[in-house]
Amino acid sequence: MHNARVLKIIRISMQIAFFGLFLWVFLRSLNPFMSTENPFLKYDLLVFLTHLNLRWQYLLPIAGILVLTVILGRFFCGWVCPLGSVIDLMDFILKPLRKINPWAKYLLSFELKLVHTPPAWFLLGAVVVTAFFTPPLLQYLHPNVWIIRIFSLSSLGLVFLGLLVLMSLHSRRFWCITICPLGALYGLLATLPGLRLSINECSACGRCSSCPMKAAQYRERKVLHHQCTLCFDFEGRCPVKGFRYGQTKQTTDTIPNPSRRRFLQQGGILAGGIAAGALFTVIDTRLTSSLVGHRSEGSVQTRLIRPPGVTGVSTESKFAERCLRCFQCVRSCPNEIIKITGTGFGFDSLFTPNVEFDQYGCDYNCQVCQLVCPNYAIPLQTLQEKQHTKMGLARIHNGLCVVYANDTNCLVCEEVCPVPEKAVKYYERTKVVDGEEVVLRYPYVEPHLCIGCGICQALCPAFPKAIVVHRAHTA
Repeated sequence: MHNARVLKIIRISMQIAFFGLFLWVFLRSLNPFMSTENPFLKYDLLVFLTHLNLRWQYLLPIAGILVLTVILGRFFCGWVCPLGSVIDLMDFILKPLRKINPWAKYLLSFELKLVHTPPAWFLLGAVVVTAFFTPPLLQYLHPNVWIIRIFSLSSLGLVFLGLLVLMSLHSRRFWCITICPLGALYGLLATLPGLRLSINECSACGRCSSCPMKAAQYRERKVLHHQCTLCFDFEGRCPVKGFRYGQTKQTTDTIPNPSRRRFLQQGGILAGGIAAGALFTVIDTRLTSSLVGHRSEGSVQTRLIRPPGVTGVSTESKFAERCLRCFQCVRSCPNEIIKITGTGFGFDSLFTPNVEFDQYGCDYNCQVCQLVCPNYAIPLQTLQEKQHTKMGLARIHNGLCVVYANDTNCLVCEEVCPVPEKAVKYYERTKVVDGEEVVLRYPYVEPHLCIGCGICQALCPAFPKAIVVHRAHTA
């Protein structure tokens, strides 16, 4: 293939450009007032399945990527994916250590057995099923969610980065070959006839065994199109220029099923993933019902306070289903009140955002978390809608409030309440304190006016806090 080296240079240039786009979007997201939607998540088919927003602004780019994949092959993984670029860089840096690693050749033999029916197909089947329900599986397997966690320097992301380094010490693109469901989806589309790489001549030199995706099968003189990412990494070194990129017509070379048995294996592993995803959904539903609370009208009940717009607009189950655990809202919140949920609220809520009001409240005029959420797990509202949607409900604990407990006027909660009609009101009562008549102002909450913004809780001078926001349906 005479132009392979030129195509490799173009491919690397495209990788740098798309990685630069990702980095630019990421850095802007660190500034809560310059946030930009992440296109790698916004225009992703698997993410789209979690919200099914049918607006043309979503459908056209996603359809374009799918059509290009059918025509060109699995180009996204080799030319666009930012995590793929990071993996390529690590593979290059760790190449000397990989050469002296005694375990690398054993893993290579293992990979060559998997490339025809990679486990990623099984995971793809499971992800497609669970994308429509609550159990978070896509959230832990999507490459463009992981790279955000890595650059966020979250503990979860750093652990994953360590795993990628370990993979690169043993093999190139191990994540992409065996695990990534997004790559598996594009790989399956690449099995359809289109412009594909093929082997026309072969000297059996074995140089193409360096293919990072193990797609070049020189002994069989074929290329596994569901694995090929069009990297053009080695084709230029072919001594007989035996590679050709063009239209394919022979189905035996296009679809990775040289035998009926292999075809059944391929269909079986995908169907097995679908069945596993359905079973996982059933098990998760029952465990969540017994461990966390109960489900009613399709919604999981929880005590967690969610970001603005979730309570009363989107059910808890829908929120858990859609939330990618990408930490965009956590990083972007100007008041840093959005926190990551730990293990105490069940698997469905693990690593989802919740709101804590110990230091600050939710700004009455702020919508940053709604703007940066890539798939509207936090619904995007108008400012007026956001200001009338309950995040929770404030409750005054009379035993802690200085007015009720110490006969001392305060009313900080009433003063700082941002609701124009004042959700925190007070009534006056004259009382004799230390031999003097004093007019005390006792605060109370009007439930129909309170939106649970938490400003009153954050600024309450009592310790422990005398006014605390609870989730609205559990308050």
